[in-house]
Amino acid sequence: MLKTYIYFLISILAFIFVTSFSQKNTEEDMIMLEYVINQNKEVNDSVVLKNNFEKLNSTSNSYLKKNIDAIYFIYLAEIYSEQFDKVNPKSNQLYAKANKIVKELENPGLLIWLHTKFGFYYYKYSEYQKAFPHFMYASRLLDTTDRSKIIQKSNVYKLNAYFFGNVGDVEKSKNYLKLALEYTNNFDKEYGNILNGLGTLYYENKNYNNAKHYFELTKISAQKNNDQIRYAKALGDLALIYCHNKDFDKAIDYLKTDIEISEKEKDERNVMFANIRLGKIYLNQNDVAAAKKTIKLAEEYASTKDYLKSFELEINTTLLEIAIKENDSQEELRLRRKLSDIESHLEKTDGKTIIDQINWDIQKKNFDYKFEAEQQKLEKSKLLKNALIIIISLLAFAILLVFVAFRRKMKIKNSDYENKVLSLQLEKLKSENKLNYTTKTLEDYKAYLSEKNQQIDTLNKEINQIQNSNSHHIEAKKGELHKLLSSHLMTEENWNNFKELFIKEQADYYNFLTTNFPNLTNSNLRIIFLQKLGLNNTEIAHLLGITLDAVKKAKQRLKKKYENYDTLFQENSVDD
Repeated sequence: MLKTYIYFLISILAFIFVTSFSQKNTEEDMIMLEYVINQNKEVNDSVVLKNNFEKLNSTSNSYLKKNIDAIYFIYLAEIYSEQFDKVNPKSNQLYAKANKIVKELENPGLLIWLHTKFGFYYYKYSEYQKAFPHFMYASRLLDTTDRSKIIQKSNVYKLNAYFFGNVGDVEKSKNYLKLALEYTNNFDKEYGNILNGLGTLYYENKNYNNAKHYFELTKISAQKNNDQIRYAKALGDLALIYCHNKDFDKAIDYLKTDIEISEKEKDERNVMFANIRLGKIYLNQNDVAAAKKTIKLAEEYASTKDYLKSFELEINTTLLEIAIKENDSQEELRLRRKLSDIESHLEKTDGKTIIDQINWDIQKKNFDYKFEAEQQKLEKSKLLKNALIIIISLLAFAILLVFVAFRRKMKIKNSDYENKVLSLQLEKLKSENKLNYTTKTLEDYKAYLSEKNQQIDTLNKEINQIQNSNSHHIEAKKGELHKLLSSHLMTEENWNNFKELFIKEQADYYNFLTTNFPNLTNSNLRIIFLQKLGLNNTEIAHLLGITLDAVKKAKQRLKKKYENYDTLFQENSVDD
């Protein structure tokens, strides 16, 4: 009886260990997945994307590989949708493949991200009914999932907000936009887009004071982040406020500036949008000729895209008003026929008809049932998986007793090594992210380089320690610590960024150098700038990947070359 009890207790402890270890890996995997998503979000070339993900797959575990495959399919689907500029079979197939993979992984963060991306793909091309189930699924998970597990929080909340705002769920849209703001750096251009979204919601609900407030904030954010298109759109939105306040001259001026900037930035869609607004103001002011000319300009672009039919409806409705004012019965008849065709098309896409609303309500109720069923299925799947883990653990325990000591020892060594490498990689990533989310002053760089030197010291100690231990073969085989050490060295790109910032903040000192120390090489400047920042010879050597003697000799050569060398390092830190 005692033996049975001990055996059962050991088995339970083994299960707890395996489960906790698995949870730890999942947390680290989520950090890596978000890193992969953010690193590839701007890639618009399928070959570059493929190469990036092949490299990632070659260094990933089996769980990560499946997640990474799904991310790859989603980004590739987006590239095809941009190329075709419409909903297309290739993108549909890729999204479906990604969906199948993610369903099996039971990763709520990736599920939210996938369905948001899938839904926005349909939403972008005005296929609201197809977008609806994806956003409903993403929304349910968003409202029930721990925020720490949500990937790309800012973008996910923003895209869901756009959809729900357009289908009339204003409160949900507003809440999501405010959450998106919480997770968006105000130096990010997306900050202005989110502010604009809030302004638009308030405007559509006739809360003009709040709308103007957010449109003004959008304009300020766009100027601060040098986002010309968002600045132009902010002017166009403020024109709505001035139009509401009967200040038509100011509204016209703002819209003309909006169009001028948008044309310069080659944003044809926004030019169309602003021309529609401007044409309506002209018509309201009874300037029929100007209204007709302006609306026709908008029609030229809108008629080239099927997914802009709702704008075509607005354009042709305005042209119909103009035809009536001009007593052009032939044009009036043509436009009425055209409007009928457009309305028929919109009934299948983004027309806000009663039938669509009823259909969406039915889908929503059906989806609620389906969601609950899926949740129950997921819970049963988890219970079954846990039961299988317990059974397998109990069976495996008896078999592994024979050689557990050796395997456990090797496993611990490898695990310690991998955890150490990952911990050091995460520290490096945190430092880099911290720098990226700051205003990037020399003080920020100083703190960043100080952390980097500490990490290099730690790495050197770890390398020496492992080389002098009986685990040296692990590093000899994998070489991860040496690779990480090499990645800490100052690259040409890092140097150029640092140099540019140093010259900007220390212009007087840089002028002093170029005036009094002609023909300084980049190698000289690296040592001088880092010394000026307060780094000692050892720290400089670490960052540049050279020996301490090499740094000293470089300074000796400078001393021989320049008689006024003593004035070079009079101050060892950046001026406050």
